Amino acid sequence: MYRIYAYPFGNPEDKRLLHPRPKGLGDADSLATFVLSPKLTREVSKGGSLTFTMARTHPQYSNLQKMSTCITVEQSDFDANGNESTPKEIWRGRVLSHEADWYNRRAVYCEGALSYFNDSAITPFNYEGKLAQFLQHLISAHNQQCGEMRMKRFELGTVTAALGDLVVHYGDMDAYGVGEDYGSTWDIIDKMVLKVYGGYAYCTYNPATGNNVLNYCDQAFEADRLVNQTIEYGVNLLDFTEKTDTNSMFTRVYPTGNKHTVTRTEWVWKILWWGKKQEVADHEERYSIKDTSASAIQKYLPSGYSYSLYQEDGDCNWIQNDAAVKKFGVISKVADYDADSADDLFGAAVQDLQKNSLMTMSYTIKAVDLVDAGYDKDRLTFASYAHIISKPHSIDVVMLCTKLVEPLDDPSKKEFTFGMTRQTLTDRQVANLGKTNLLEEQTSTSEKYSGNIYEWANKYKKTNDEAVKKVGEQATEAAKTATNYLSFDKTNGLRVGHESLSGKYVQISNNGVIVTDGSSKVNIKSGSISITDGNGSCTINSGQITFYGVRNTLIRSFKDVADGQLVFSGTYTDIPINAQNCNYVMLTYESYATKTSHGWFSSKTETYRAGGSSIILPVNGEAMAIIFPWDTMHRRNVAVFKDKIRFWDGYMRYVQFDIDTNGTDAFFRPQCDKYTTLQSGEDNWEYKSNVCVPLQLYAFM
Repeated sequence: MYRIYAYPFGNPEDKRLLHPRPKGLGDADSLATFVLSPKLTREVSKGGSLTFTMARTHPQYSNLQKMSTCITVEQSDFDANGNESTPKEIWRGRVLSHEADWYNRRAVYCEGALSYFNDSAITPFNYEGKLAQFLQHLISAHNQQCGEMRMKRFELGTVTAALGDLVVHYGDMDAYGVGEDYGSTWDIIDKMVLKVYGGYAYCTYNPATGNNVLNYCDQAFEADRLVNQTIEYGVNLLDFTEKTDTNSMFTRVYPTGNKHTVTRTEWVWKILWWGKKQEVADHEERYSIKDTSASAIQKYLPSGYSYSLYQEDGDCNWIQNDAAVKKFGVISKVADYDADSADDLFGAAVQDLQKNSLMTMSYTIKAVDLVDAGYDKDRLTFASYAHIISKPHSIDVVMLCTKLVEPLDDPSKKEFTFGMTRQTLTDRQVANLGKTNLLEEQTSTSEKYSGNIYEWANKYKKTNDEAVKKVGEQATEAAKTATNYLSFDKTNGLRVGHESLSGKYVQISNNGVIVTDGSSKVNIKSGSISITDGNGSCTINSGQITFYGVRNTLIRSFKDVADGQLVFSGTYTDIPINAQNCNYVMLTYESYATKTSHGWFSSKTETYRAGGSSIILPVNGEAMAIIFPWDTMHRRNVAVFKDKIRFWDGYMRYVQFDIDTNGTDAFFRPQCDKYTTLQSGEDNWEYKSNVCVPLQLYAFM
């Protein structure tokens, strides 16, 4: 819930409600206290702004005085029981301008508290010391000029140690008096701090002292400002825009410092084309880096940077980022720095080049703040860090919220900008921006709004409870819908489904697209489609359809086994296979003639090849005998496992039979090349390597 208050003449004791309407008032009274389209914009290193439109009948209509009426915005939350937390001031500023239309509707533009620094002036002074104390001096000088406007006063808040401990030089410590011009407090902060040392400033409020608080931080991550609520695709991320900023990018800088008096210049020699050198009377020149000392170069110049000091003939007095030049080419910038020596100028230029030689990335995000939906999370807020995750867009970063635009009457339309780009306070330049447009947004033609002002305003009215309820419902539904329909993880990929369709979803991963209803699924890959119903499956790919259960799939060919690799005796060998999904396999094999013993796949055996055969084997690791009947008996033991097939020795048996033919012994020798009589207790199996030689292995479910 947001509340807007006005403090006429900056008096903190005179607090007047602008928005929303107080509870318990009638319709007529409530319309009178209602403002239209309040929008708060907060941005680092800027004062930010608050814009709204109010009807002529608003009781505070005449109390909004330009430059003197202070405006504050307070925010509170509600717990699960509907209890409201203590309101917290999130922004403070003043009415800068307002203008009225034909119907006396007043479009009001307010600028933020940082702009108060434009009201105070800093007289010339000298300073040498830490940056934190320098800021404190500027704040003290500003507060002395606030007078009775207590709401314009500041105190120093968080200053990042890396910045606060820096030693700064301001003015001319070697001369009596000062070396700096007059300027507003903000000019000094912007010129001497933000533009020299980088980082960003933002304003908060200290309720204990009633002062505005100036915070100054560098770009380093601060864990204590990381909220525990992530902005995540499929949860609360609604939309985002990626922006790459190259406007301030440069790869080479030609730096110049402050003016000083010189008697003789070397620059004239470079521009006199007629060749006659002339002496130049005393005059003012800006410091350059031509006289930079070797110690300063060693101190300030990073690795990968190069420079060129003074040369009478040729391009010189520049510093460049060599890696950036290689990537983007030479993009030059002539820049003025507040430096009173060549060494200081060199250091300031290097620092500026480091900040601006790379592209800056930022994200403009529309997201649901889950706190508005009743979740127990840290609120997504300005000047805090948040973890942004969007796997489909390859985003997984922690970034600072540098800008937050909040429509106070519809928090569901918040717009966050995350990044870390260097900003300057330009509120004065944009003071009039959007005022006319704001009126145009609220009005079109006189005919359309010529009716009663109350009737027109009534279309926009809503109670605070209704607004909060609507935001909560929208956020809850957005988060619920997103998570019901979409989920993502590295293992399973992107999954699309809904809680009302139990077990039914579409899954997109590196393994293809899977459509399932729980008991069956279809897996679509780039080269195949598989269908599974729990009892079996089939695969369709280029050139074939494979049915698992009546499958004839080649697992292994043994032609790649080198000749002689499996020539062994008295042992076995294993050959790796993949039979994980198989219960049975089919092995084809062949044998060779036995006249001469040859190696297992020796080409010499082809003349004596006996032909092929096959056998079905179980995938159980048990040894089975495969046989080949020829002129002699051939056999070999085989065992099939899920991950290997094992082959034992091959054997051949020679047999001679005695036949009694009418009382006469005769011998039957079935084409044996060895005469052997089977003796009692013998089987005559003889080792041979080239029998029952495996050819191919096929799988069955």
